[in-house]
Amino acid sequence: MSRAFVLDHPAFVPSDYFSYYEKALESCRSNSLISSHRDIINLLAKAQQKDTTRSSLEEYLQKQFQSKQTEEADEIVEDKIDLALRLLLMVPTGGYSTANRYITLSGGTKLNWKDGTVHELVKREFPVQNSMKEPVKLERIFNARNLERIAGVEVRWTSNLADHLRMRDDDKAVEIFHYTTFLKLQQDESILPSLLVDETLRTLALLLPEHDNIEKWFSSHETKLQKRRKLPLDPLAHECGQLKVEERQIDKFQYWHDRLVILKQVFDEAEPRNIKQWWRDRRRRVQWYTFWVAAMVLALTVFFGTVQSVEGAMQVWLAMKDSK
Repeated sequence: MSRAFVLDHPAFVPSDYFSYYEKALESCRSNSLISSHRDIINLLAKAQQKDTTRSSLEEYLQKQFQSKQTEEADEIVEDKIDLALRLLLMVPTGGYSTANRYITLSGGTKLNWKDGTVHELVKREFPVQNSMKEPVKLERIFNARNLERIAGVEVRWTSNLADHLRMRDDDKAVEIFHYTTFLKLQQDESILPSLLVDETLRTLALLLPEHDNIEKWFSSHETKLQKRRKLPLDPLAHECGQLKVEERQIDKFQYWHDRLVILKQVFDEAEPRNIKQWWRDRRRRVQWYTFWVAAMVLALTVFFGTVQSVEGAMQVWLAMKDSK
């Protein structure tokens, strides 16, 4: 990214999103032709217009090259359009086609925008998903921290909105989109459906409840990402509030309904695999108390049995010593 671009950095851009922004620009082949943030803003404004199709956006960008002799102009135009989508929706584009979506080599979802407007693309790629009718309860114990501590499900943070709550590695990991600041900025006026934005924030309130022993766990993840030089977490991700009982009903979720059902099923079906997980697992309180009472009785039985054995051995030893 050029020095001029850095100097033109607007102060109001959240640092977590700006890190994503910088990374997107660095991966864009056309970044050398972008002199300021204003170029990006103009491109995004054009892309958001309700009558702007991909072909009309291509024509708009190709006019910029009429006065510039540059090779691979078509590829650069495509790259700039993909960049605009990544910045607008926080979903990458391109990759290997599977139906209407693309899949990257890493398994991440990418959008495939060939025709129509961005608004039509969003409507198609982010539909309501509530086909699963299995009844599940979203208790307070169901959160990201306990997914790791109790169920052994690894939490992976993603900058790809389309991969939010997607299970990975044979249900051993789940991805969570954490860019709360980005989502809140979309609430007033956005190309994303307002119901989708609000529901995504509610899933964060569900999985990262405020004032529920999440902060320390969240900070440990921040530290891990810093050590690995990954994109930073949005510090507001665990400050989305805490859902009330009536708000934690599964039928209150439409866009992320099915993924929540799958995630909750994985959580419910997971069995503790070590003593720590047994101690932390309070999902079935009667079973938890029964287990630990039995464990305590067993421990006391072994302890007193050992004491009696030692005492008996000492008595035998003393008797043998006295007989001599």
